[in-house]
Amino acid sequence: MAVSLNWLDSQTILQNLGSLAVFGVALIIFFETATILGSFLPGDSLLFLLGLSLSSWLSGFPIWLAIPIVFIGAVAGSQTGYWIGKKTGPRLFKQRNTFFFNEKTVDRTKDFFQHYGPRAIILARFIPVLRALVPMFVAIAHFDQKRFLKLNLIGGAAWVGALMLAGYLLGEIPFVAKNVELFALGFVVISSLPLPFELAREAIKRRKKSRG
Repeated sequence: MAVSLNWLDSQTILQNLGSLAVFGVALIIFFETATILGSFLPGDSLLFLLGLSLSSWLSGFPIWLAIPIVFIGAVAGSQTGYWIGKKTGPRLFKQRNTFFFNEKTVDRTKDFFQHYGPRAIILARFIPVLRALVPMFVAIAHFDQKRFLKLNLIGGAAWVGALMLAGYLLGEIPFVAKNVELFALGFVVISSLPLPFELAREAIKRRKKSRG
């Protein structure tokens, strides 16, 4: 792998990983979800482009095997984040003046979890940075470990399965294959829609209550 690899470019990452792309992506997704330090990695577009690659130059690797491998990386990453939160979280969340743990990010994570509760664990999967911070925060908040694992499995399956399958199915369309960058960007935007939909649902509920 090239030393000058651009870790923000999903396509370049996959090309450098070559035949080991599935395992490499699983490790990258693990790192992105396990620690805030990996939040700069392009998780969403990487999953989509991996799915697309599995329908073209990586077609020798079955999609039914690739998804579980990456899924394990995603779930293990969040479980590691939960463990880190349990062991060192209180100290980390008090460090409000560092690059990653600044006051705005910490407060945003707290508000997100307090507002959505357990659903935040699933919704956070689709939001960069929050998918690494929420597992840590719920551990600090003494959220039940077994319940977290259950929601982690659901969120991991929804995130990995949806993005990789979308890439795989769309990759068989010639127009998509010729416009990879455009569709990768579009799907990153689409993958963030669960939160706006949730916000809209909450707004409708509040409006109904106020009218009642």
